[in-house]
Amino acid sequence: MNNEQLEQTNEISLIDLIKILRSNIILIMIGVIIFGTVAAIYAFAVASPKYKSNAYVMVQVQVEGSSGNSFDLLNAQRLMATAADLISMPIVLEKVINDLDLEMSTGQLKSNLSISSSTTSYFINVSYLSEDPLESKMIVNAVIDAAIDFANNNVAILEDNIIRTSTANNGVYDSPNKVLYVVIGIMLGGIVGVGIAFLKEMLNNTFRTKEQLELAFGIQVLGVIPEFEVKEQKHE
Repeated sequence: MNNEQLEQTNEISLIDLIKILRSNIILIMIGVIIFGTVAAIYAFAVASPKYKSNAYVMVQVQVEGSSGNSFDLLNAQRLMATAADLISMPIVLEKVINDLDLEMSTGQLKSNLSISSSTTSYFINVSYLSEDPLESKMIVNAVIDAAIDFANNNVAILEDNIIRTSTANNGVYDSPNKVLYVVIGIMLGGIVGVGIAFLKEMLNNTFRTKEQLELAFGIQVLGVIPEFEVKEQKHE
């Protein structure tokens, strides 16, 4: 029974939590400063900036025998997935690498290439992420040109059905999100600081109240000396 009562008196209340945080505020602030500084150095000085460029192509199927203004929207929608897959095919990417004389493999090129489309439109977005904004632009345009050329000469169902609708411009800054890195660093520093503060408190085996002493040793505490500060007086 005494052990259960001792455990109850050892429980930390909300007031105790606030006191722990206040007494360890310097430790917590040091953690915030260290982690925030490291995150800022990484975001602004270490991490390589990435630039993204993009352009659009459209899948368009003309109705046979029409004057040129009638399009088969159902078949165009059915060809969307095929056209998107063709754009990122190794044979297309190999041509891009050879044409631009890039020092990378098709796997490396594909890892930074993004092809996206939706079921509610006939447009395919082709984008590329690179450390060089000019390279990003050149690769997007080259990928689209190579894909259209390959489709027109080798894939009958896509012949003349993939139409370029825009041209890529120099890539714009995409990542890293520097502010987000710093915010995450500050939050992580605060969490680590608070964790260390509570760990110190858990490892602290001193008695905080007279009730804990009485339950632990089975004695009665006659008096408690309150905390006080001694202010030094200046003597003239």
